[in-house]
Amino acid sequence: MSKEKKDHVDYCLLGQRVRRARMKLNLTQEVLAEKVGVSIPTISHIETGTNKVSLELFVSIANALNVTPDELIMDSVPKLTAFYMKDIREELKDCSPAEYKILTEMLASMKAALRRYPRNNEDE
Repeated sequence: MSKEKKDHVDYCLLGQRVRRARMKLNLTQEVLAEKVGVSIPTISHIETGTNKVSLELFVSIANALNVTPDELIMDSVPKLTAFYMKDIREELKDCSPAEYKILTEMLASMKAALRRYPRNNEDE
């Protein structure tokens, strides 16, 4: 049984987000490749998660797709989940019990809606 690295980037998930952002702009792989100065197969390999992406190319792709780098990498790095949990705890720390209860109910409702009507979580 192999042990997963803690700082592992999920390149398949990253590639799926690149593909979705590209398709949302109605760009072909060819057009994106031209914009960032790489070959079409390179874009294809990135989108399928078979190629790792250099930081320079990653930023170029994000810029070409008019998205922020964190939109592409969000949830593809395990530590980001802990980062968001820290933000949530920070927001809740000064809440009254009544506010905490209301916010918890709102969060559950929003989570259910997100799962019912996925925007960016499913292939289009």
